[in-house]
Amino acid sequence: MKSIKSLVSVAALAISGIAAASSHDGHSVVVRYGDLNLNSQADVASLHKRLRNAAESVCSELDNRVMVLRGIYEQCVSEAVSSAVTQVDNPNLSIFHKSKGKTAVLASN
Repeated sequence: MKSIKSLVSVAALAISGIAAASSHDGHSVVVRYGDLNLNSQADVASLHKRLRNAAESVCSELDNRVMVLRGIYEQCVSEAVSSAVTQVDNPNLSIFHKSKGKTAVLASN
């Protein structure tokens, strides 16, 4: 069964002081996706959602209603999802992630 141990240490270099202070260094979540067909748009979307949910879990202690701190949480989630997508190394998932889930429709005559 495929799995990915991912979701970077909380908030990479940009906020490394905060990451060290919050003791999240090295936290990760295993996201299994052996049940998914990554040639299917629906399954790619499902995997992306799983990765985002895992990232939100890893970064949850940074989740705060204070606007300045909220940005740190959102950056943590964004970086964790991007790292996980890179580790999966699937072109369909990468395209989905880069397009933020929007599919491109090409018209032709």
